[in-house]
This record gives sequence, C-alpha cells and structure tokens, in this order.
Amino acid sequence: MQNIPAVASDPNFVINAEFVKLSIYNSTLANAISAGNECTIQVSGNTNWTAMGANSNVAGTTFTATGAGTGNGTAYVTSVYTFSSAYKPETISGTTYTPLGGLLAVGIQQRDLRVTSADTSISLSGISGNNIQLVLDNTIRGSKVEIVRGFYDNNFNLTSNAHRFTGIVTSYNITEDRQEKDDNFTVTVNCSSYKAVLENRVAGRKTNKQSWQVFNSLDSSMNNVYSIADTQFDFGRKPGPTRPNPSGAGLEGGITNESTQNFEQP
Repeated sequence: MQNIPAVASDPNFVINAEFVKLSIYNSTLANAISAGNECTIQVSGNTNWTAMGANSNVAGTTFTATGAGTGNGTAYVTSVYTFSSAYKPETISGTTYTPLGGLLAVGIQQRDLRVTSADTSISLSGISGNNIQLVLDNTIRGSKVEIVRGFYDNNFNLTSNAHRFTGIVTSYNITEDRQEKDDNFTVTVNCSSYKAVLENRVAGRKTNKQSWQVFNSLDSSMNNVYSIADTQFDFGRKPGPTRPNPSGAGLEGGITNESTQNFEQP
C-alpha cells in the first residue's frame, strides 16, 4: 500500500496536478427544469417526461431536458463543477477544468492492489461569501466526486492522466477568515469511496415470513423459519450417532438417541 501525497503548488515547478469533478444532484420540480439540464426522474407523478426529452416516464430514467415540464413530478438535476490545482485551463475527456492553483488542496488517496474503502478530502480556499451559497443551497452531501491526476512534461504540457478516486461527499465544513472588511472562506469536503458506501449500506429483506411476503403474499420461502430457528446443525459431519451434550440432556444438534439409532456407524 502506498499513499500519494498532495500536489505541490509551485507554478514554476508543476509536474502534476489534481483535477476534481463534482456532480451535485438537486431534487427539482418538473416546471423548474431548464433546457439542457441533465436529469434523472425521481418521482414520475403526472408529468409527461417524454415530452421533455426522456425515453420513458419511469423513475430512474436519465435524459437531457429539452425544456420545462408540467405536473407534480420531480427529477434530480445534475450540476457539474470542475476545479484543478493547475495554473491554466485543461481539458480531459471532454471536460474542461477551472484552474485554481494553490487554492485547491486535495488530500492523499490510498493506492493498493485491490479496491480500498479509504477516504480523502478536498479543500477550496479564497472563496467569497457570494459563492459560499453553492455549498449551502445545494445538496452537496451525497454528490459524486471524481479525482484525476494529470502529468506534465518539461514544457509544462499535460501529456497523460490517471483516474485516482471515485466516491461521494459524506460531510463538509466551512471556515471563515476575516481581514478588515473582506471575508474569505475555506470549504473542505470529506469524501468516501464507493466501496465504503457499499460496505455501510443496509438493504435487502429479513429472513422471516412477513418480510418475504411484502412483495408477494404467496411466497412461502420462509414459512418454516420459525420451526428451525433454535436448531443446531452439524453441517458436513458424516451421518451417524451424534455426541451427547455435557449436560446429558439429549444430543448435540437437538437430535435424540432414538432418532439416530438406525444411522450408519462412522
């Protein structure tokens, strides 16, 4: 395992830079959507999403809006923001990144042979109060974060890049630095990789009759769970007489001598 340090901020000695892409998803009513917005249907409602450019009215459909809609449906509208620690605009895979130089600080990312659940952080400093609403007015927690590291040659031309991190924003904090009448803010967002998100996710159905019949009342898969709930099974053991419990009450596994007397001897 190796930790990759943050990029140095000396413009005269730039050999690599970090490029950050932040995708924020805001729940928006259909009539507030504008042409060109990247949308994912959240609640279909009575909105005609196909008239707005979607291929389907089903929740989860992603499309580019051709205009505003009507009705009570809602969709996640994607707003994309890009930053880099470079000192000039750079375009990677069709995405142009705004250069911030030393105002952008990206924490280390863990590199390993297997997928890891390590976290990282991103700090933006020198932000004015007018721009701080970008954090406060949007649902930044849960937003998608992608970090790419770019590499420069001796002539300071970007020659290659490598994808370093994909995850979501889990929390953020804002600090204020006031100098006379000017306020400067630093926003730090903490990000977790998708692996950590999946590890902490709780989903699925419980192993009981009621849970399995929520979706299908005729599902009998778990009808016998209660009858075997406290039974111990010695899986893999060759059929034969079981060993007595130290207490002498029956045999291990809940099986009596009478029920095993005809078993083949080991």
